Amino acid sequence: MVAIITSVPAGHSKMALSPNLPCSQDQLAIERIVTSALQTRSVIVERIQGYLYRTHRLRTQNGFFYILKSRPSRPVRLLHHEEDGLQIEASVLHALSCRSDILIPRLIDYPNAKVQRGSLHLVSGPFVGSILSDVEHSLSSIATARIEHSLGDYVHKLSTIPGPSFGAVHPGKNTNSSQTWGRTFAGMLESVMRDGEDVLINLPYHNIRDLARKHLASLDKITEPRLVIVDLTGNKNVVVDVESCKVTGLIDYSSAIWGDPFMSNAFCRPSSSFVEGFGRFSSSDADQLIRQYLYMLYHSLLAIVRHFYRPSECNDELEARRALTTAMRRLAAAAA
Repeated sequence: MVAIITSVPAGHSKMALSPNLPCSQDQLAIERIVTSALQTRSVIVERIQGYLYRTHRLRTQNGFFYILKSRPSRPVRLLHHEEDGLQIEASVLHALSCRSDILIPRLIDYPNAKVQRGSLHLVSGPFVGSILSDVEHSLSSIATARIEHSLGDYVHKLSTIPGPSFGAVHPGKNTNSSQTWGRTFAGMLESVMRDGEDVLINLPYHNIRDLARKHLASLDKITEPRLVIVDLTGNKNVVVDVESCKVTGLIDYSSAIWGDPFMSNAFCRPSSSFVEGFGRFSSSDADQLIRQYLYMLYHSLLAIVRHFYRPSECNDELEARRALTTAMRRLAAAAA
């Protein structure tokens, strides 16, 4: 339970910290970050679960909230492409800061120096509304459909944002940049497979590489790099205004790349309301179908590897393996 402090004796902090925060050393570090970033101590700080990075919601008196992220604790195992998540998010928020046609949180604080305990941190916001996971249980089916429609429109607006080249938004040591979408996708796929091979996960790596190589030409039909949030969907990532049923932002932009918008997992199983909100789907020609199965292959492979690294995320490994088998079978048939 988060305690709200409205008045305190002189010399004491007005910041209210959730009792489920870790040790006092962490509390002091968080208090320093929040006070510096928001220029106030009248903030309610709450640790929220279910995110890869340690995430805190910062509630202010004006009704808005901000998000503070910092590196995961040491026991959390990251895949190679996840290492630069905060840098990627900072780059995206900085690049989109001038956009007026879509609600994007501002990059409030992202220091180059490391904070106490050796963790980079990022503060973004303000966010208006509620995180979908907090309110979805109270939503009617009509409200849910309207939110899905709004999310489709939101994703469409993101998909119109052009990039300088295919690949990383923030070029780092664990990212890939290329002048072709085929090479970029192959690099992303290879990164996940190497994570799987490193821990001896039983997967048909040779066949996956062979299928991807045979279908690179279909990927290279995509010639204009656009903004893609690869891991976009999830009720913990979407912020909504429950009164208007509109999406008002996303919590996590750390999986962003410049590529084919249809690679986002938002298109894995889109609802009819999402499709209507997005409003533009490319024709289902042979190359588009091949790309669809390549993206299914990538997302299912990623789910399997993540499940091994972090079983607590409760991914359905069996379902992911079935999807991987389906994608490989369809790609093999197309290559025959």
